[in-house]
Amino acid sequence: MKKLTIAVAAVLLSIGAFAQSTTPTTTTTQTDKKQDMKDLRKDTRDVRHDKRLRKYELKHGDKAEAKKEAKDIRSDKKDIKNDAKDLRNDGVKHPIRRADRQIHRQNHK
Repeated sequence: MKKLTIAVAAVLLSIGAFAQSTTPTTTTTQTDKKQDMKDLRKDTRDVRHDKRLRKYELKHGDKAEAKKEAKDIRSDKKDIKNDAKDLRNDGVKHPIRRADRQIHRQNHK
């Protein structure tokens, strides 16, 4: 009787301990990674486009527009950095290099 009581108490305590622990939830899904990579590629293309526009504006003497483009480049680079950090946390290795290669592959089919 004593052994049965101890065994039941141990089972109840272990059930209580398992009920207290939380299971890790996975918030990263495959679609989240795909969306983040798509956003990273878009930001990279925007930076390249804005650099070409800034060069054109400087060549033609429109310094105010060039300054605006430079500000846009800075904000896009900040977005790239944040996207890359998020992708690294999702398990993607070298996200910026991967995005550059994906852009190259899409442009040279």
